[in-house]
Amino acid sequence: MRIRPRDIGGGILRGFRKILDFVFPQNCIACDDKIQEHVLCASCRDDIGFIRQPYCFQCGVPADISYAFPHEEFVCGVCRQQPYQFDQARSLGFYDTVLRTTIHHFKYRRQMGVLPEMDRLLEKYFEENPDFCQGFTVSPVPLHFNKMKERGFDQAFLIARQVAKISKLPLEGGLLRRVKATSPQATMTRVERARNIKGAFEVNRPELVAGKNILLVDDVFTTGATVNEAAKVLKKKGAGKVHVFTLGRVVVGKDHSAL
Repeated sequence: MRIRPRDIGGGILRGFRKILDFVFPQNCIACDDKIQEHVLCASCRDDIGFIRQPYCFQCGVPADISYAFPHEEFVCGVCRQQPYQFDQARSLGFYDTVLRTTIHHFKYRRQMGVLPEMDRLLEKYFEENPDFCQGFTVSPVPLHFNKMKERGFDQAFLIARQVAKISKLPLEGGLLRRVKATSPQATMTRVERARNIKGAFEVNRPELVAGKNILLVDDVFTTGATVNEAAKVLKKKGAGKVHVFTLGRVVVGKDHSAL
């Protein structure tokens, strides 16, 4: 077996980080307890609420108790009344407490050390869902240039890259382009978000979209307005199925303050 210099360098770097973590233990970003590696302690990691069936076949929202023994392909009331443009959406976990803190440290505090933690969560999710989106091409929901310049990185692209690696799917980072700088949507209703995001995307590489099944990746699904608009644009250019995957899912009744 051939050993490449970068493999040796990577191993040395990982070993050095483990030594630093042992000598200078860090604090868990969720509970502030001392930890030896990664950014979450084992207890906080176990507190992340993974979203599992039963959930809406289209938008992926967990089944409410009002649904008596929902079957595998049941569709929630929102999707029955106003179907989305995408075919299916799934999220790793509830956007509350630990998962929300983890995403915020990555997205707003630019802590790239959160990525290995996300890898562990993604690996667990795709181990439980091995057939999810097989045959699809992974593509992130893009940031506008101004937001990219302000933030310094594109969190959706980094998540999409990890999803593609773990699920062994091809990654195409430039299928969509964000051409409209939209207003912050945290306090908007679903209708306001849909109006705000309308016309925000263009297909950048139509030759890679036509006839392809696309897995759109973003950090958080709130009302679905953003991924819905992106899916609509992709389908107008001939995309086959468009599925959505996000790390977090905002669910009414869950603690999702400070979006």
